[in-house]
Amino acid sequence: MITEASFIPITPEKIPENFFFQIDKLLNKSKYLIYRVDGFNFSLEHWKKTKKIYENKGGKVILNSRLYDKTSNNEYLHLTSNDLIKTKKLSSLILGASCHNEKEVLKAAQLGLDYIFISPIKNIENKKPALGWKKFSELAKLFPGPCFALGGLQPKDYKFARENGAQGIAGISGFFNPQSEINLKK
Repeated sequence: MITEASFIPITPEKIPENFFFQIDKLLNKSKYLIYRVDGFNFSLEHWKKTKKIYENKGGKVILNSRLYDKTSNNEYLHLTSNDLIKTKKLSSLILGASCHNEKEVLKAAQLGLDYIFISPIKNIENKKPALGWKKFSELAKLFPGPCFALGGLQPKDYKFARENGAQGIAGISGFFNPQSEINLKK
């Protein structure tokens, strides 16, 4: 279970030029990384190098389930909400999932997942409508394990997320932003 994590970065769909530098810095604050590049940008070589960097320093890279067929099929998985609903039983390789509503949170609990992301918390262009903190809090109470807030959040939102029942926060742009230094303070 991911009870010690406060931050879980998620890779952008398009890998930035300074990706390996960024993940090396992220390792100081987060031993977990969700790898979710889009299928067109996926490279087995890049995936293996990312895993090597993280695993050599005691971290764990978790593959987004939509990339499962592009690897050795022996990877830890983070289920998309669609894959979560389709899953009938828990595999030892499935760790967590993305959830957007009560049905998905309850399914994750039924499967006995290690953690979930609940999103989106804030409004994000071209995404589902924001849940807000009140709804996040209600959904988090339905899951017996760690819940991470996701969607429009920055590391500075950590304290507020904790006050609303989150184990921590997950994100993409808040962690992979070339304009800002990675500064994950609790």
